Amino acid sequence: MDMIVLAVAALATWRISASLYYGKEFGALRRHFTLAEDADGQPLTWVGRQLACFWCVTFWVAWPVALVARAWWYALIPLALSGAAILSSGGGRVIWRSMSE
Repeated sequence: MDMIVLAVAALATWRISASLYYGKEFGALRRHFTLAEDADGQPLTWVGRQLACFWCVTFWVAWPVALVARAWWYALIPLALSGAAILSSGGGRVIWRSMSE
């Protein structure tokens, strides 16, 4: 895979994952799957546990992004540009801080 395609796919993966994990537009989806918790406060369902972990979200998002990048990587450019803009404006630090809390 060309380095440009790899960079575009990586930034697109980050952008989609950040939206799924932190975005308000997916808040209802996250709440639906993470609503029921065990005694330790962990989601009961497998999907809920995956959505409650940013690193897990990036792993699962990377699969479809890799497939798209293989065939239609140009479709990922808007997501990659958005991800790069957010990261360069300090958005990555905000997410990192919220993950360490």
